[in-house]
Amino acid sequence: MSDTQNSTDEGPTVRGATHTEDGRDLRKLWDKYRAQGDADSRNALTEFYFDMVRANAENIADIVLEAIQEGDFSQAGAVAFFEAMNDFDPDVHGTFEEFGSIAIRKAIVNEIRALVGTESDD
Repeated sequence: MSDTQNSTDEGPTVRGATHTEDGRDLRKLWDKYRAQGDADSRNALTEFYFDMVRANAENIADIVLEAIQEGDFSQAGAVAFFEAMNDFDPDVHGTFEEFGSIAIRKAIVNEIRALVGTESDD
């Protein structure tokens, strides 16, 4: 596999294409899209680059699966559960199920962020 190609099940795609001879057409699409907000250019750019979304999602999923054990989720969730119990006020927060679930999910997401290096300021 060369520096400019990445084999996928759908066929090869040019990597870094805007910086190669093959990138002239892409550059024209980018120029037209930026200048005019041209929908056809946007669609063509999306079609060309959208595998970048899949590749990044797969990469992050692999990192998360390697870094996190179910116990990490449970521990973060348990801490959030007890904090939610202390903070819960039925006159303000409605049901504990909703309030507690939100707190637990937020703690688990923050645990994921911490493990993959994107700490949240929440």
